[in-house]
Formats: sequence, C-alpha cells, structure tokens
Amino acid sequence: MHSEHYLYQKAASMQSELSSWRQHFHKYPEQSFQEENTAAFVEKELRRIPGMEVFSGEKGTGLKTGVAGVLKKGSGPAAALRADMDALPIQEDNDTSYRSVHDGVMHACGHDAHTAMLLGAARILAEEDSFGGTVKFIFQPAEEMTDRNKKSGAPYMIQHGILQDVSVAFALHMDPEYLPGTVRLHEGPSMANVDTFQAEILGTGGHGAYPHLGTDPLWMLSFVIQAVQGITSRKTSPLSPSVISIGEVNAGSSTNVIPDQVRMQGTIRSYDQETRLHLEQELEQAFSIVEAMGGTYHLQVDKGEPALQNDKMAVQLFDETLQNIFPHYSILRQPYGLGGEDFGYMAENVPAAMLFLGAGFENNQQRGLHMPRFDLEEEMLPVGASLLAGTALQYFQHNAKNEEGSGM
Repeated sequence: MHSEHYLYQKAASMQSELSSWRQHFHKYPEQSFQEENTAAFVEKELRRIPGMEVFSGEKGTGLKTGVAGVLKKGSGPAAALRADMDALPIQEDNDTSYRSVHDGVMHACGHDAHTAMLLGAARILAEEDSFGGTVKFIFQPAEEMTDRNKKSGAPYMIQHGILQDVSVAFALHMDPEYLPGTVRLHEGPSMANVDTFQAEILGTGGHGAYPHLGTDPLWMLSFVIQAVQGITSRKTSPLSPSVISIGEVNAGSSTNVIPDQVRMQGTIRSYDQETRLHLEQELEQAFSIVEAMGGTYHLQVDKGEPALQNDKMAVQLFDETLQNIFPHYSILRQPYGLGGEDFGYMAENVPAAMLFLGAGFENNQQRGLHMPRFDLEEEMLPVGASLLAGTALQYFQHNAKNEEGSGM
C-alpha cells in the first residue's frame, strides 16, 4: 500500500508530526468563525517554513480566523491548495487520547486531517527546487456553517483576493466510506448546490374540541409534506440527482389548542442550475396547496453554496499524480454525493478539483462523516500531504512543457 516515490517518502518521514498536528486539532476543536487557536497554531507552523510569506486575520485573508501561506519560487503561474479548519457542534463518542476536550464540539468531518496534511504539503514544497511559480496554501475557516450574512468562509476569502492570479486550485477530503487505497475522483458536478428554505403555514387556530370553527395549519401541513416529498420522486427527472428534506417543524404548545401557525425549514440539494430553479418553483407550488384549504403561507428560499464542479484539467492533474506516486490505488469515477462543500465557490472562480481520499477502518460502523464516532486511519496523512504537493508540482511541470512547446 505504500509508495517508493520520493514525495511520499518525504511525507512519511513526517508521520509523527502529521499525526501530532492532526490530534492537536482534534483535541481542541473550534466551530465555524471561532477558530482562533487553530488559526494561531497554523500561522506559527507556517512561519517556521523558510521562504513562506504568511497572511492572517481580517486584513490579511478577509476573515479574522483565516490564514494563508504564499510560497514563491521564481516566475511562473500560481496554484492554490486549500484546507478547511472548523469543527462541528457534535458530542464526541470516541475514547482516544486525542478525544475533544470541548463538550459538544468535535472534528467529525476530517478538517483536522485536512489542516495537518496541508501543513505537510507546505513543508514539502518549501524544500522543492524543481518548479517555478507560486503556491498559495489556504487555511479556510467556516466551511460547515454560515454567519448572519448567510456566508461561509470561502466567499469572504475570495472577495479579499485570495484567488487573485491563481490558475488552478486543489483540495482533498478524507473519506471514511472507503478503505485506504481507494480514492473517488470525478469530473464535473461532484457535490451539490446547497439551498435552504424556511416556511410558515398560517391558519386561524382554535379550540381542539371545535376544529370546524377555525382553520388548522397542522392539517394543511400533512398535505404540504406529501407534496414536497413528491417533488423529487414524481416531478423531477430521475436522471437529475436531487433531494428536498424537511429538517424541522414547530407548532403548538397545548393539548387542546389548535395552533394558528406552523413553522418549518429544510434543505434543497441539486447538481445543476436548471434543476435548482425547478425545485424552488415546485416547492412554491407545494405550499400553495394551503390556499385551497383556507390558509396562507410564507416561503423563503436561500441560495447557499454552489455545486462543486470538478474541472477536467484539474482532475487530470490529480490523475497523473496518483499514477506517479500511488499507481496501485483504485480510483472510483463517481460523484461524491449530495453533500455540500464550499470549495464549490472556489471552483466557480478558477479551475479546481477536490479528491476524496479513502481513510476508513475495516469495521467502519458508525464512523461516517458528521457522526459522533468519526475517526480515520492516520496512515493516510502522508498520502494526502504528498498528493497535494505532487499535484501542485504536476501543474508546474505541465505549464513548463506548454511554454516550451509554444517557444516562449
């Protein structure tokens, strides 16, 4: 399963440090927009790397807890490598030496590993003299949640100019669904548009013993739920991946009082813009049912992060790097699912690709993403670090060949 390639050997020599970094982040997790200690740790490690220019804080990256390292090696284009740093509001259920010390907060999505691997890639590339160009190491806060402006971390850093002059961007995501030795790499839409909706169904309410004297929004809700669940199963092409899920319903406070309103919210997922618009229109139609029942409604749909569109050229560079360093790995050519990933914002701005790296256990029950027992095989940390570094180098080699071919 191991590689003899020199980049992997360099990363493997850092195994203890990579594990130490990852376990530190895991033990001291911080939620979105609160990653102050994580950002300070990353900044300190970046400043130890010779030749690394470091930017941090709101003035440097556009976010208080954002950090970026810039490594310049002569003239040439710029490539970006990105990791996310935030944890989730989940109570950890693992019994390890690096278990979260913060109740109700846990790294259950692998961001601790992503951050450690990118630090490793930065260390490796700083020692490389075989390329001419710039690498931006983007340590992004707030991938998991949005703020009161309904923005996650990526849009803020992009607006600040983090992708200025960048020609291509890469990211890795740890994948607990597959064992080491397997990756998922897909060209085109690979993760979903993530939209949310909030709605109210309004009636008059009334006494539970005299329902005929008022209008009951809970009764109306039963029809709305059926209509909503029928949108993707009966009104959307089976060839267009999509889902609408209701995640919260609130109504009433007494056994004998029919409430006058029902509040609810949920998520809408799709891969393309046509389906995205179709789902929103159909959702409006589903709620309009209540008007025939004597009620009214309010519906608000908020556009979230865009679908992750993996660029053909960027995927090819990942492919070539895998063949160079890990030719024995299995590559699954399939989308990663209808989960969301705000790296999609970066992929909207520059050619980009994200690869899912198998890091699950043989007995992987209850260790999936966003689960209280999530964990991963740390032997994959040097694999990820060498893949990130190697793919950046592959890009610079391609660029150099293209310049030679054009006579520049």
